Amino acid sequence: MKPNSDSPPSPDRRPARVLVAEDSPLNLQVALMQLEKLGYAADAVTDGRQALEAMQRAAYDIILMDCQMPEMDGYEATWQIRDREQEQAKTSGTAPHIYIIAMTANTEADNQEKCSAAGMDDFIVKPVQLPELEAVLLRALADRATQQAMDEVIDATVIASLRQLRLPGKPDPLAGLVDLFLSEAPGRLDAMQQAITTNDVSSMTRTLEAASALKGSASNLGARNLAALSDEIEQITKAGVLADVAPVLAKAREELDRVRDALAKIKS
Repeated sequence: MKPNSDSPPSPDRRPARVLVAEDSPLNLQVALMQLEKLGYAADAVTDGRQALEAMQRAAYDIILMDCQMPEMDGYEATWQIRDREQEQAKTSGTAPHIYIIAMTANTEADNQEKCSAAGMDDFIVKPVQLPELEAVLLRALADRATQQAMDEVIDATVIASLRQLRLPGKPDPLAGLVDLFLSEAPGRLDAMQQAITTNDVSSMTRTLEAASALKGSASNLGARNLAALSDEIEQITKAGVLADVAPVLAKAREELDRVRDALAKIKS
């Protein structure tokens, strides 16, 4: 039997599962129909508390989060999601970063800052139009692809926690922290290189100090591989074999290049 030529083609299924948190029944149905048309599998809840419960039952890649909802609003729900991600990262070493898109009727800049401070990744203005929804979802998919590559270098949950330090009306502190780290880290590596090259009575102390400082700052920005290499340098130095530091130091320089690239993408 020939297919009905008048029927619209089925959209290709997108590689992402979406949760919609919206308390307006009408807005919720419109959002679900828009997502279906765009090819996304989606579930629905009507407040932030239900969103948290839904996440216990299924793994979502993207959440469309209404900012104003009863019981628990979108800001509080996002805070709790980010807190959960951080706790999971502490216990298991890593945690997936859920891309949260704020749905808001408020276009004021301070509201956008509030969304960012809560840990939301993007926002879309209501009433949601299909082209704008498609664009923001494509940004989310692109972010996921980039994030998967960056997750090998930078812990996304650490970055999310740093973004939450942003205060309304203030610039994003993450950019300044990234700049500070990148201005200091090469000097720490150079200090270790100089110490093992001179190999005098103070070399061990200087190497330990530089490695410890780099490990701490790398950990604070989620550069876990660089932190691990710095710790390895510490352990080798404490064992009293400075000659063995050189190959690990070379790996640390290569890892810093990867960290620099990843942080540039995050900062932008």
